[in-house]
Amino acid sequence: MSRVALNGRFTGTPQPTGTQTASVQLFNAILRQSGETEFVVFADSRFPGVEEWKNLERVSFVETPFQDWSRGRSQLWEQFLSPLLARRHGCKIMHHPMTTSPAWQNGIQSIVTLHDLNFLLHPEWYSRSFRIVYDLCALPGLRRCARVVTISNFVRNQTSRELRIPDWRLGMIYNGVKPIHASAPWSGNYLFAAGSLQPHKNLTRLIRAYRQIQNDYPGLELVVAGRPQPRFSSDPELADLLSTPGLRLTGYLSEEELSNAYAGARAFCYPSLEEGFGLPLLEAMTLGTPVLTSTVSCLPEIAGPATQVDPLSVEAIVGGVRHLLDLPETERDHLITLGKEWAGRFSWKAAAQKYLALYAELAS
Repeated sequence: MSRVALNGRFTGTPQPTGTQTASVQLFNAILRQSGETEFVVFADSRFPGVEEWKNLERVSFVETPFQDWSRGRSQLWEQFLSPLLARRHGCKIMHHPMTTSPAWQNGIQSIVTLHDLNFLLHPEWYSRSFRIVYDLCALPGLRRCARVVTISNFVRNQTSRELRIPDWRLGMIYNGVKPIHASAPWSGNYLFAAGSLQPHKNLTRLIRAYRQIQNDYPGLELVVAGRPQPRFSSDPELADLLSTPGLRLTGYLSEEELSNAYAGARAFCYPSLEEGFGLPLLEAMTLGTPVLTSTVSCLPEIAGPATQVDPLSVEAIVGGVRHLLDLPETERDHLITLGKEWAGRFSWKAAAQKYLALYAELAS
């Protein structure tokens, strides 16, 4: 029987977004269908949903107070202590779900889930300190680990090309979408956009597009969920555009609030410049909201029936938004049905089964 350590450093934030949300959902699916595999989980049980893991069969939970630590202390734990602790608990395999992993692995076979290579390919989007940290905490581990698993074929191809990782060490497993519902969909006449206020989310062009159409759709708002993050570079143009009349910033939204925001929107706008997967567009489809997204990066691979536009063209974004707002009711209903069917193809259960097979392969 194999024994696998799971690195829960992502539980260090009480307000998860993006990769933290994907990581907790992946580990939750893995632990709930573990089969004969035993797990040692290093995590902070204050993170939403993690407390339940303590009661699962074949799970040894090691309480690790990531929320009390600085980001630097957590990175030091990951780089130097995690391999030692994994060995001490009888593990020969350790799964790191958020791109970073130890450069020195102490005989542990590491699996790293790689979400994207934006930190390497688009350094202009990040602060200098963040780039330095990832040069030290991501790249060495990716080059030395037993397996790198990307979350889309787009990122897999990038990784093969940029890091020259051989095919036998490189895999791809799609993220999933967990069942979600809206308890009280927001009311109002609004477009919705979600994601931290990061350069690659392309909010500047989306807001410019909104400015062009808002007079043609009286009362239409643009609601933007998210918050600035210090690891990303700032965009002075965005700061000015955020004062646009009709634009409303919500700040961070909880999982329930986010679901309600998706469900009430006339369209979800996600014209991103670069993504590793694009989970928000699938969440919006699951909740019956038409989606506008981009023709670049992984998004055509993930988007299915979503309206896809050139994200570098404000006019293209304008055209895509108009198309969704002007859809006749029957066509809108058909698009919603297609979106729900498409999103249903992405399953955390299926992802978990593939990771369990990978653990078994390494253990043998």
